[in-house]
Amino acid sequence: MSNETHLDTPLAGLGETGFQHGNPDTVLLAEQPFVGFVNLRGDPQSAAFTEAVRSVIGVAPPLQPNTVAQGSNACIMWLAPDEWLIRTLPDAAPEAAQSGSAGADLAHQIEAALGEEFSAVTDQTSGFSVIHLTGPHARDVLSKGCPLDLHPRVFGIGQCAQSHYFKTTVLLRRIEADRAEAWEVIVRRSFADYTARIMMDAMEEYL
Repeated sequence: MSNETHLDTPLAGLGETGFQHGNPDTVLLAEQPFVGFVNLRGDPQSAAFTEAVRSVIGVAPPLQPNTVAQGSNACIMWLAPDEWLIRTLPDAAPEAAQSGSAGADLAHQIEAALGEEFSAVTDQTSGFSVIHLTGPHARDVLSKGCPLDLHPRVFGIGQCAQSHYFKTTVLLRRIEADRAEAWEVIVRRSFADYTARIMMDAMEEYL
């Protein structure tokens, strides 16, 4: 009997790990598997708090609402004045990403750096799924179910926002890409299949 652990992603029912649908010349939906997430709460006015976070991921938590700071091994997204969501970068620790331990490893590192500093650090890797939308019509697909103004003049690279896409809450992030626009959609794991399927439906006219 094998003792190997097999990890399935939230979109396993739609295809193989790293499911894709669409065409990069118009719009492409792609699952980004095995991303680690850490929820962080703390006092941004505390120098000890911000320096502890910086010592682990390379940047301090952003203070401006709906902005993102990218460090050496993770990016950190503003959720509220004292709350952030940290997302691991798989290329920084590919083995941890594949084993599903990236979020837990990062949470332990941040907890150790914070010590007795007033804070809360929670590994939320198992609670979220990541979907990328890229291509000239990526914004059109998102606009069908999201009420936010997604125009580049309003929502640029380096920004994030919590909203909803049809009937599920999402966290949107504009990301850099070689071709046209690119968006990252972070959705709760239990709604990942629903979100991907309704996006596939919204994409049909562009394929």
